Amino acid sequence: MKGKSGSVFAFSIFVFDCRTGELRRNGRPLRIPDQAARLLTILIESGGDMVAREDLRRQLWPAGEVVDFDHSINRAVCKLRAVLRDRSAKSANYIETIPKRGYRFKAEFHPLPAPNSPSIQQAVAPEPERSTSGLHPVLSLDTVPPQAATEQPLSASSAIELPWKTPAAVPMPSKWSFFRRYRWPALALSAVAVLAAVLGVRQYYSQRSIAARPMSLGIVPFAVSGDGAGYLAESFRFDLADSLSQIPAIEIRAAHSFDDLAPPAMADESQIQARAQRLNISTILFGRFTLAGDQVQLHLELVRSSDGVHLFSLQYVCSKDQLASVRDRIDRDIFQRLNTPQRADALTLAKPVSPKAYEAYLRGRSYLARWTDGDIQLAIQNFKDALRMEPNYAQADAGLSSAYFVLSQHGAADRNDNLEKSRSYATQAVALDRSLSEAHAMLGEVALNKDWNFREADEQLLQATELDPFHAANHQWLSILDCTEGKYDLALQQIDQAHAADPDWAPPYMTEIYIADTARQFDRADRAAEILLRKMPDWPLAHEQNAYNLWASGRYAAAIEEWHRAALLGNNPERANLEEEGAEAFHRGGVVAYARVRLHAIATRKGISYEEYDFVPAEWHAYAGDWKDTMTELKGLLESHSTEALQIAANPAYKPLHQNSEFIALLNQFGLNGFPQ
Repeated sequence: MKGKSGSVFAFSIFVFDCRTGELRRNGRPLRIPDQAARLLTILIESGGDMVAREDLRRQLWPAGEVVDFDHSINRAVCKLRAVLRDRSAKSANYIETIPKRGYRFKAEFHPLPAPNSPSIQQAVAPEPERSTSGLHPVLSLDTVPPQAATEQPLSASSAIELPWKTPAAVPMPSKWSFFRRYRWPALALSAVAVLAAVLGVRQYYSQRSIAARPMSLGIVPFAVSGDGAGYLAESFRFDLADSLSQIPAIEIRAAHSFDDLAPPAMADESQIQARAQRLNISTILFGRFTLAGDQVQLHLELVRSSDGVHLFSLQYVCSKDQLASVRDRIDRDIFQRLNTPQRADALTLAKPVSPKAYEAYLRGRSYLARWTDGDIQLAIQNFKDALRMEPNYAQADAGLSSAYFVLSQHGAADRNDNLEKSRSYATQAVALDRSLSEAHAMLGEVALNKDWNFREADEQLLQATELDPFHAANHQWLSILDCTEGKYDLALQQIDQAHAADPDWAPPYMTEIYIADTARQFDRADRAAEILLRKMPDWPLAHEQNAYNLWASGRYAAAIEEWHRAALLGNNPERANLEEEGAEAFHRGGVVAYARVRLHAIATRKGISYEEYDFVPAEWHAYAGDWKDTMTELKGLLESHSTEALQIAANPAYKPLHQNSEFIALLNQFGLNGFPQ
């Protein structure tokens, strides 16, 4: 049957309201991008008939503002499939691809009564009252709001006692360990990315009014002053962004894409404004964080990116102990000044924690962002301090899970013990708050790295992306899983979504190089490497990743030169000497001779850098043609459930073994048979 615009439809375990774009699964509201909601409306209203790609182009972009329509349509379909957990085009339950023609909605669906009908009250949440025009006035653009913009010092008792649901995020692993070419470069998930970048293009509809749709907001690094202000300001900024992202009227965008302009004092405001326009961010929040002894002064300024107009200012003075209460006050004040149709007292604000526990939590996040083993241990200590003061502090449990997972990837002897601790704390976090994206992501990563349980990993990582669908880092985790299973098209689609969520963040380009090389899409890997090196020309890891890209595509001499350059940039003379020796060996005897140099380094422990994952014996035995030694090493990796073993099917070093029956049987035994085509 044909759908009707404005109708509510049920299919499978979902209920979708075409008028409002609201989607529920088993009665639970899901976050769905506006474009994905419009696409779902179009497909449902087609009544199961095919919708041609050209028709989708006309309906999704009636003004023709998008140039690369084919890519944009593919991305919109990918987003919708991710929300519906309809991950494979070949075995789709909901969105069927008609090759080179279009798409159709294949699931059975039926209309439900209007939302104000008693029979649907449990299926669809009542829509909040809206103004008759659909627009909601904001403050005058040239004046500070008449309400008191300068806040009085807060007391700890002013915190609001309401329940809290907070999707947290995923940490940045060790300085080197996840930036390895066929290792896990995609796991560069910074604790600085404690907040997910939220994808979606929203805009103002008039000078003095804003649509009921979410406003896209970028928060640039705060200008800071005072001893000890740096770590506190940065952790507070990301925690504030996390809480603001829970407001229905706000979408936090591009969490990392302003980092190279920090602190704002070093960048012209117009430069930040221009970047926001390029990233389709409608408003920018600037901040100045001053710490004098125990007193904090915080000044915030909301600026419209299109013309630089300052919308309003907020100022707060408090002690460090009152920062958690200030965060809640900021949420309320910004919410009120947006004049949304909902009341401020309906906001779901954070359940207050003790001031000291909150400060310990912020310190833990700051240490987690610094990558080194010593800092990770300090992060663990601070998260545990927070839990001693607040035993049911779910975010601190999630932080501990992330910290132990990072340690597990540093090559320590207690890898499995650290993974179990990561699982334990993530499980506790989910028990306290099932909406924590970070905790689900950690459960997925432990299932992948320790258990090799791909189904569980897939389920948990999908849950993480469902809870926080525009988190660039979550898409990276999922892309690695897809690549491990040989689902290269899906993996690259996830990378596209990571780029869209945080366009100027470097780690997704490292991930893209890895996956594109694995999928033998060398042109795409070269483009990603070019962008990465342009963004990070002096970063050793960027050159290290490009070296593996060159090696994977057979440009061996250029790869050795890049490894040498990475060693020099990383101030690592031993590794530089090793690559000089390797270059000479390569010119004498080719790949086999170079592989022998690597094997000698493994045997003597000289010149090894960036942790041992760049010097896996099985791999270099393969390049040296020592196939018996290669198989012996591979069996050891598989039997010990080494992280390195997860990439065996994809690693080009082992391509000559793809027709070897013993090799194939070994991979089948562990479910690792996703060979590149």
